[in-house]
Amino acid sequence: MHHRVVLKKGKEHSLQVNHHPWIFSGAIDSISESLSAGDLAYVYSKEGVLLGQGYFHPGNSLAGRMLSLDDRPIEQVLKTKIERAFSLRKALFDQHQTNCFRCINAEEDGLPGLVADLYLDHLVVQIGTLGMEKLKALFLPLLQTIIQPVSIYEKSLSSSRLQEGLLPFEGLLLGAKPSSVVVLEEKIPFSVSIIGGQKTGFFLDQREMRKKIGQLAKGKNVLNCFAYSGGFSLHALHGGAKKVISVDICPRASELCRKNSEELNGFSSSIHSIIQEDVFSFLEREDLSSYDLIILDPPAFAKKRQDIDSAAKGYRKLNQAVMERCKKGTILLTCSCSYFMDTGLFKQILFQAASAAGRESVSILSNHIQALDHPVSLYHPEGDYLKSFILLID
Repeated sequence: MHHRVVLKKGKEHSLQVNHHPWIFSGAIDSISESLSAGDLAYVYSKEGVLLGQGYFHPGNSLAGRMLSLDDRPIEQVLKTKIERAFSLRKALFDQHQTNCFRCINAEEDGLPGLVADLYLDHLVVQIGTLGMEKLKALFLPLLQTIIQPVSIYEKSLSSSRLQEGLLPFEGLLLGAKPSSVVVLEEKIPFSVSIIGGQKTGFFLDQREMRKKIGQLAKGKNVLNCFAYSGGFSLHALHGGAKKVISVDICPRASELCRKNSEELNGFSSSIHSIIQEDVFSFLEREDLSSYDLIILDPPAFAKKRQDIDSAAKGYRKLNQAVMERCKKGTILLTCSCSYFMDTGLFKQILFQAASAAGRESVSILSNHIQALDHPVSLYHPEGDYLKSFILLID
């Protein structure tokens, strides 16, 4: 039996013309009484025209997410979309140069609620919605067949799962449990801790900005704040940085950073110092005038919409702390991965920080360069969450 969702008159425009994958509860006229949260349903206009199919969570404001704009069998829809997403990634990367990338990017690949990152031949999946959780038995065999990983490990730890009635989950789905795996990014080796690391193990979405830092770092003293496993630091060192300081409060991240730097890349502590400390405390006591290039890539300060005001204060305080005390001519890469903070607001915060710091001149040298394996659909601008600016502080 197929569940039915009927939209209110005129609400079909969002699907038919704008192809937006989300349906909000206010757009729904009627919904099958037999539909349980997370179930699939065919979507119709008020006039009875089939608009496609998606999964629904009637109790939520964001009530539906579309999987297709037709009525093909859902197995066929999933297979086609996974094949398309993976073939795109294979075409984008030379495996001898970069062998870690995002295979599936949720709505941006037409698979809302599903993220899949490949580290060499280990696949890490994140499931963020009840609807996608209910499709797990269908898409897991497809991931196995199409991508052919040696292991599939699930790290579904997002707090947004609670809205879907899902608890955090982490566990092995296929193969042997991967402790850590050595991957290449732009030929630079990194050890990725799939189980113990943040997110799926590495911040793949910052690949192009790490490459950019490598191009800017030659002969410079570099400070990498919120360094995690040393991604920006290693690119700076390979780019010819004179000295790099990496700061992170997490003991596990600092140890992973040390391993990546010393054991895998051969950089001694004399050229790369790793400091385990709270970044705000470090910035208060450190003489920033000795640095030519500073990187601020903090974790998301706004995890939900209500956090925006406090997050804005956090970003302003962080950037002002650097702008007040860095020397003229400092290059600053500053980032925000807060989903609820758009580029315009982040730029406004940077303006406020620069003004409060009394800087005579602050120029944008470059905007964020998007990693190619993290496409953003023109039909789903909400997927554009990562923002960064390379600033010249004078």
